[in-house]
Amino acid sequence: MSVKTTNNKFVNQVCQNTKSDLIEITEDKLENILTKYLKAVKKSNSWITPFSLSLTIFVAISTADVNKEFLGIKKDVWTAIFYLTLFACVLWTIYNVIMALLNKKDAKIETVIQTIKNND
Repeated sequence: MSVKTTNNKFVNQVCQNTKSDLIEITEDKLENILTKYLKAVKKSNSWITPFSLSLTIFVAISTADVNKEFLGIKKDVWTAIFYLTLFACVLWTIYNVIMALLNKKDAKIETVIQTIKNND
């Protein structure tokens, strides 16, 4: 990086940082790397849906009072369905959080750049 001092009353210094690395890679190799990166990013964000469902079902269970039969299903069965669904969504959330934590490194742009540079 070079720094030049100027006599301009509006500009103190001019800094140049124009050097860069050139990376040569074949298209199929780049496509493979980016596909893996996209999968890692999806895994790192996959906890959001089950967490949202868990939270919604929890709020519904907390605030709703099932006191009648609906669609021919008794109120106790409805309550059980809500609790089982909440349990399944919580398990789904835990699994996806674990997967997100395991894929945290692979979902970083620095990792992709290092992989493209063949520095992995």
